[in-house]
Amino acid sequence: DACTPNTCHMAALLTPQGKMAFDFLIYATHDAYLLDCDGAIVADLMKRLTLYKLLAKVDISSLDIGVWAIWQADGQPCPPQDGFYPDPRHAGLGLRGLFAQKPEVALTHATSSGWQALRLRLGVPEGHEDMPNGKIFPLEFGLAQMGGVDFQKGCFVGQEVTSRTHRKGTLRKKLWPLQFQQQAPAEGSRIVTAEQRPCGEIVTASGSQAIALIREDALDEELRCDGAAFQRLDGLFS
Repeated sequence: DACTPNTCHMAALLTPQGKMAFDFLIYATHDAYLLDCDGAIVADLMKRLTLYKLLAKVDISSLDIGVWAIWQADGQPCPPQDGFYPDPRHAGLGLRGLFAQKPEVALTHATSSGWQALRLRLGVPEGHEDMPNGKIFPLEFGLAQMGGVDFQKGCFVGQEVTSRTHRKGTLRKKLWPLQFQQQAPAEGSRIVTAEQRPCGEIVTASGSQAIALIREDALDEELRCDGAAFQRLDGLFS
């Protein structure tokens, strides 16, 4: 019901065990819903949606259109721009839109790597590399903070685990953005306390930035990853 025309929302499909299957953005138009997702999962996502279609008169197809984003380097929200929508996951990600051709905007051109660096600095996970199918619990990765969960919605696949976790009101682990002085350790690197107690791991990293899943009971301790200290930045759970 929230997907009214000319809106954009974060969404996901879960496994029966309540783990992430696919994440995507939904752009609502007057006669269609456009899904913006990781290109590597398009075929699998279409296959899953086709299973749910049953006898409904719905056409599911892929479109050859581009995704464009407008953002500010300091992570501040952007003023409105025709054809673009506020990225629902985090105000700092700016605006996002789908276009068949390059949009006409009088702004400085940037690279996708610059946007990815901003995304990591804000602690926003995205796609199958950050959230592999059937491996992670969406609430630990901030899906609710990104607007991707409606706790008033009726039944959905994976609802029991997700709702129970929400009702308990506590998460043992949460996703955080990290800043290292040098090159960040690779995905899967363990984060440990001063006593070498494992308490988290790197989810993804690029340059000196990373996002990591860390236990809540270790956040006040001195933590290291592969022997390197790091600064924990404000993220989705701040």
